[in-house]
Amino acid sequence: MEQPYPVMLDLNGRSAAVIGGGRVAARKIRGLLAVGAKVTVISPTLNTAIDSESVVWLKRTYCRDDVKKMALLFACTNDRVVNQRVVDEASEFQWVNNTSDQTQSNFFNVAILREAGLQVTISTNGQSPTLAKQVKQRLAPWLHENFGN
Repeated sequence: MEQPYPVMLDLNGRSAAVIGGGRVAARKIRGLLAVGAKVTVISPTLNTAIDSESVVWLKRTYCRDDVKKMALLFACTNDRVVNQRVVDEASEFQWVNNTSDQTQSNFFNVAILREAGLQVTISTNGQSPTLAKQVKQRLAPWLHENFGN
């Protein structure tokens, strides 16, 4: 990916698919639900951190037909072959985040800090989510001290 164009998406009421039901999927799902997205999870199993009542759970392995009409896809399985299938089978109108290989993604997530109506995003352009998390943790106290209620 060259230099990405940063945007904020209004996902309220919009459909998103998360393929996989583990810890990474749980983090993605939590963020999607927080902004009002309608989340479909495709996975034979669900991590205990995922509330099956708050998502549509297709209790099976990934099938292309499950995501045909979804614009936003998160390939979060622990199987690189399945994640790559999601990327390969996506249409040109679908946005795919392959959590096991960011070079195969056409978008990536950012670290987010929210305080008193202010939202700060931190990005390493998909290169190091760990570094983005560290920067977020260092900035959070400062942001709260200077802008918190």
